[in-house]
Order: sequence, then structure tokens, then C-alpha cells
Amino acid sequence: MSLRISEAVIWQETGEGISLYHTETGDFHSLNDTGSRIWRLVASDGEREPVMFKLSRDFAGSNSAMSRRIVTDVEEFIGAMIEQGLIEEVTAEEPAVKEESLS
Repeated sequence: MSLRISEAVIWQETGEGISLYHTETGDFHSLNDTGSRIWRLVASDGEREPVMFKLSRDFAGSNSAMSRRIVTDVEEFIGAMIEQGLIEEVTAEEPAVKEESLS
């Protein structure tokens, strides 16, 4: 499944990380540097595996124990964001513009 930022979320990068506002619930969140990095990777990649791989490679290098811990932490973070309705799991993106028949 792919991941995407919920359409109900307005987000902005700040000097301290990323600020999130959920327009439907009124909840406000501030993400630290690591959470902000995961958020940006989800926004750009939309897939769990590349997000976990990039963070694991950047922070753990060849340390397999550290890599497993990072993967677990990223999964927990993404799971919490999904539970709060900030990130959504989707099976396939709908086309942005539907083609119409010219007949």
C-alpha cells in the first residue's frame, strides 16, 4: 500500500521542524527533526520501504541492529500518523484528471 498525506492536513516547515494542522479535528502537531524527515519522505516517496531504507542507510549504516530499530521506529511513527488521520494508506492513486470519451 502507498502512503499519502491526508487532504485534511495543512503543513508547514518551520525552524524547529514541521507544523501540522488537521482541519477536520482541529488537532495541531509539531514534528521534531526526525519526524519531519519521515514526513517529507512520505510526502515525496509515498512508499514505506523507501522511507525506511533511506533513514536506515543514513543513520545506521551497516549496523544491522540499529537498522532494525530504525525500521521499527519508523513503522510506529507512520502507524501513529495513520491512526490520527494525518497520513492515509491507499491502494492506488486515482488519476488527477479523468479522460473523457470524444465520441
